[in-house]
Amino acid sequence: MLRIFIISILFFGKGLFLLSQNTLNDSLLFYEYAYYKSNNDSLKQKILIKKIDLYLTKNITQKEVFNEVKRVNLNYLYDKEIKTNFLWNAVTISYLNYETDNARYYLAEYSNLKTDTSIAFNLLSILVNKYTDTSDVNKRIKYLSAFDTLFNCLNCFYDIVNYNRKHLNFYLISSAIIPGSGTVMNGYILKGLLSLALTAGSVYGIIKLVEYGLYINAVLWSTGVGLKFYTGNIKLTEQAFYKAETKKKNKLTNNCELKLKNVLNKYPITLKAL
Repeated sequence: MLRIFIISILFFGKGLFLLSQNTLNDSLLFYEYAYYKSNNDSLKQKILIKKIDLYLTKNITQKEVFNEVKRVNLNYLYDKEIKTNFLWNAVTISYLNYETDNARYYLAEYSNLKTDTSIAFNLLSILVNKYTDTSDVNKRIKYLSAFDTLFNCLNCFYDIVNYNRKHLNFYLISSAIIPGSGTVMNGYILKGLLSLALTAGSVYGIIKLVEYGLYINAVLWSTGVGLKFYTGNIKLTEQAFYKAETKKKNKLTNNCELKLKNVLNKYPITLKAL
């Protein structure tokens, strides 16, 4: 009796989550075994669809589900409704896993199969193409804005794609004249001052070598270490310029993603039952 009581505590003490997890794993193994044993291509796809649907009923959309999606052969999905729903889910799952190339592929297949003018479809298309096809995105934002002006905020993605800092040559010339100045103007003050100090120190050393008549040493120093510091200062300015550009772009992206989150809170994109 004591042993039975202890086993009961151990089993139920782990909670329903573990029980559910075991049930999920058993079901996934069952479907995988059925897939392995089947010689019918159409039946194999149906088994994969059921396996994917099982994941989705547990709200699992991570990499393992995306890997199952890639296994499905669209040529053997003969039921139009199942194929349409699968493609919708495939686009969403690919997007959630940052697999944008796959998302675009499944989106194209979905569009070829079904004419969809819904808000959800247009919004999903914007998500998939927001950093690639700006003309399509702008067209869809304009279409959706006719229903709700909230969608106008998504034009921020166009600003991100087209954002480029200007006047790189100005910063480079500035550092060529006053070493480190271009780096400082890009927001990297300490690096700019260090660059200025190294270059100035190198020039001072060359002048002293000349004063002492060590002309060969002065030439070697100026064409070696001195030149290295000077050219390095210009290269550092260029790196600082592009770092500042990336920093600004990241800030724009974060702000835009927050706007997108507000849109999705009002217009959520849901997965479909298979």
